[in-house]
Amino acid sequence: MDNTFSGGNAHVVVQAQNVSMSQPVASLPAPAMLLTAPDDFVDRNEGRAWFNAITADLPSRRSPLSIVVTGAAGVGKTALVLHSLAGRLGEFPGGHFFADMSRRGLGDARDVSDVLADFLSELRIPRDEMPSGLEARAARFRSLTSAEPCVVMLENVVNPGQVLPLVPGHPASLVVVTSRFGLSGLRAGPHKVNFLRLDVLNDAACAELFQQVAEEAGEFDDEPLRTVIGACAGLPGAVRIAGARAADPLDGGIRSLAGRLAAGRSALEVLTMSDGDISMRLVFEDSYRSLDAATARGLRALGLQPTEDFSDELVAALGGTGETGDQVWRRLLEANLLERAAVGRCRMISLVHQYAKERAYAEDSPAEHAAILSATADWYLWRAGAVAYRVSKRWRWGALFADPARLRGVFENEQQALDAFAADEAGAASVVELAFKAGWFEKVCQLVEALREFYFRRKRHVQWIALCEMAVEAAELLKDDLVLARMHYELAFAFLDRGTEADLDAARRHYELARKAAKCAGHARTVSSALEGLGQVALEQGAATMAISLFQQALAAIKNIDHPRGRALLTYHLGHAYSAAGLHQEAAEALLRARELFATLPDAETPGRIAPDSYNEARSLTRYGQARIAADRADEAVEQLESIPDLFEKCDAPKEEADALLVRGDALAACGRDDRARQDWQAALAMYVRIRSDRAADARKRLVGADGSATTQGQ
Repeated sequence: MDNTFSGGNAHVVVQAQNVSMSQPVASLPAPAMLLTAPDDFVDRNEGRAWFNAITADLPSRRSPLSIVVTGAAGVGKTALVLHSLAGRLGEFPGGHFFADMSRRGLGDARDVSDVLADFLSELRIPRDEMPSGLEARAARFRSLTSAEPCVVMLENVVNPGQVLPLVPGHPASLVVVTSRFGLSGLRAGPHKVNFLRLDVLNDAACAELFQQVAEEAGEFDDEPLRTVIGACAGLPGAVRIAGARAADPLDGGIRSLAGRLAAGRSALEVLTMSDGDISMRLVFEDSYRSLDAATARGLRALGLQPTEDFSDELVAALGGTGETGDQVWRRLLEANLLERAAVGRCRMISLVHQYAKERAYAEDSPAEHAAILSATADWYLWRAGAVAYRVSKRWRWGALFADPARLRGVFENEQQALDAFAADEAGAASVVELAFKAGWFEKVCQLVEALREFYFRRKRHVQWIALCEMAVEAAELLKDDLVLARMHYELAFAFLDRGTEADLDAARRHYELARKAAKCAGHARTVSSALEGLGQVALEQGAATMAISLFQQALAAIKNIDHPRGRALLTYHLGHAYSAAGLHQEAAEALLRARELFATLPDAETPGRIAPDSYNEARSLTRYGQARIAADRADEAVEQLESIPDLFEKCDAPKEEADALLVRGDALAACGRDDRARQDWQAALAMYVRIRSDRAADARKRLVGADGSATTQGQ
């Protein structure tokens, strides 16, 4: 055995057959890579409470906990996470890791292998011992972080694949992800992921944050502060920029900012630092550049919309045909450029909407803008038409209504249609105005005709009348007598429905203009409708004899055309007019005839099938009952009114049902059947109270008169 040495210097030499040596292993460093929490931080109490509750059981976990905080650009995701972790970093002695997963922009997802190389370097792994592959690096990272809990914060994650390789090894560790994307693919991973979507701040919190950043005191009621905060759209990032500008002596303070906004300067322009390096426009630019071409085009289309609130169907329609439109809608939600407003609806933060509009004007041609507006108008026309179809089967001008199949399956019933369209009303009204400015006068008239049923049921008279007046002007420019007649008719109907003394005069004037134009167009149906409206105005103004004549003329006008519903309605109106004129026998005969006509209406969509109108059957019988009571023939009224409950079972009309019960009670009382009369009045009172109708007082008065004391029902 040769034990000689040559060359160099030897220090400690151990010579033995069996040697056991031990040396203390150097402990791994604990990286401290996290950003510091911003000094200015407000609100977010709910978010921090959620964070604390989710992380409360970390020490007892069997696998690392993952949290994803998503939300729009500038909403404060990073600030919330850093503030939630502040004061708790001692729970993670294994180290605090941080990486920006798209530091060159959201369109350029950072390579996870490079991030692992940074983490392993922080753990002092020699460069020549660094594994080369992603899986090997991830395994080494898990191994080195398995001894003690650590926290990993991944900012601006672009896709789910960037997360799993960066999960540490210790089961009490925490991974916190921030992203402008929904990252729903993480839900399919091996471990449960907890999601928190961060919403914008309210105005009070924004004002508090602004004052902290600007170091400028002031009351929230100050007009300049309200103006600036409103422009920030609840985004803390925008508030910080506004506060910084207000604090800059060269910028003139908050009043200067508010003045620029009030003068019409773009909020995106105002929310840009003077050197241009910090800007909300740049923040949104990053999100925009990450979109594929179809989704970017859909975002620009939404930027041209007159409102910031949209139906899911409109988003999909503007995004493209078929599956493409659905994908655009989903990707915009996933990117947090849209957010859920309610079931079936999305909204866009106002600053995002402004940015989308900027991009549309920068990238798309005027012809493309016109195509988007046309598609938008067509969508609102279809949607309003579907509401109109559910509310009434009356005849309407326009090609859309010639094909009921397009409208039939949109809504299940009238109430659903009216409720759904309430959120679309502002957009529809704005589109009518935009179409008028674009010179699309026929489209304006079609939209207004389709909108009538919604406004009629919801009694939105101011907006309704304004749009009808615009439609009349559009029809005059079209120089089409039939269209002009229809628009005068729609405006007259709106005035009649509002019903003030001045409105009745305006209604009469426009009905006359409608009749004149319809006569020139040779359109008997609209001539009849205008005469019907004139008869209703006459009734409202107490001219019953004139009303009788007008209704008779209206019936004569449709003598030679197939219009069974029109005949039924006119016969009903004629019975009402006879009653108002004191011609009770004629009234009774006309109203029973009207009931018969409503009961045998043919189905407009299924030849040979009967489609009874139970609602108008019941109304006809109610008026018949009033006419018989007025003629001292209450017994005949009771006989016919017995079928009232059966008719109202087929339609949801509590006000009209209560009216009918009130009349039947009157007829029963006139016949000396007081007990049954009280039952009907009591039932009518309960319905009036439920729908908050002023007619509850009429029912109470009858009950007091019958009993001599007030009823307790509905008190």
